[in-house]
Amino acid sequence: MTLAVAVWGCDSTGLPTPAPVAVTPTNSPPLATATVEPTPEPPSPEPPSPTAIVEPSPTDKPVSTPTDEPIPTEEPTVAPTREPEQTEEPSTPESRPPTTTRPPKPTGTSAPAPPTPNTQHPTPPAEDPPAGGWSEVVRVAPGTRRIALTFDAGASGEPMPQILAALRERNIHITMFITGKFAEQYPDGIRQAALDGHEIANHTYSHLDSRELSDEKLIEEFARTEQIIQDLTGKTTKPYWRPPFGARNNHVLNLAVSQGYRSIYWTLDSLDSVGQPKTPEFIFNRVTNTDGVELDGAIILQHFGSEASAEALPRILDRLGEMGLKVVTISELLSP
Repeated sequence: MTLAVAVWGCDSTGLPTPAPVAVTPTNSPPLATATVEPTPEPPSPEPPSPTAIVEPSPTDKPVSTPTDEPIPTEEPTVAPTREPEQTEEPSTPESRPPTTTRPPKPTGTSAPAPPTPNTQHPTPPAEDPPAGGWSEVVRVAPGTRRIALTFDAGASGEPMPQILAALRERNIHITMFITGKFAEQYPDGIRQAALDGHEIANHTYSHLDSRELSDEKLIEEFARTEQIIQDLTGKTTKPYWRPPFGARNNHVLNLAVSQGYRSIYWTLDSLDSVGQPKTPEFIFNRVTNTDGVELDGAIILQHFGSEASAEALPRILDRLGEMGLKVVTISELLSP
């Protein structure tokens, strides 16, 4: 199963139009006059409740959006990226045989011929999700009165100084998910963030859909960003990473574990990089006046490229304090 600011953070521009399994149809012998029809895919089950510790296994076919990071959707386990809803491929002589009436089944004892394997869309092998302490994190159980504000960085970083200043004035530390390209473009901002005591995590180098990369390419994406951050700050990005666009499956999560990374998704998307530009008032209300989302133990997603998030951040930090919630890093959120 699968399932924390626009954008010093993630930018989905360039990806097809969103932080936790293919089904092989049953082939039965054909009736005497049956016609060949495609087997529909089964509906996806409901997602897990966001009000407990949720460390789900993602699906292999998430839904995405033409903007940056996604809102959690109703995928079976976690809400990945929002890609355009796929439609059935048009029929062609190669992909879909013509509808014909088959001749009567001959009598006798011979068994029917086995079904022809689907060579165009083979069923991928099942892969178990990461286990134990390396499972994906969507939130922690309420009770600690902690909340993690996380900022993703993958596009513009112009609002970064304003964001760092608001955090510095209140002596608050957060976790930042940085791409290698962003770090190369804004090295002074990354150095300042590290000097201020913030936790820097891996967001890959190029901000691509991790499911579409080869194992070798994804490992290179991790390693390249890790080296850039180490060169700039002397600190490692391990053990946390966030998949760009929230796009991942069990294979991606397991490969990340093999490189020393645990996936961090989110409980609530501020929507600062989704759809039309948002106002600071919208971001403030979205993050602090949630309806049906328990903020105690939650992970909030925001982006460094969002002017609205930068302007709303001081009010957000002050309001969360008034609510008795302490803003912490992911490491602090996961600590006892």
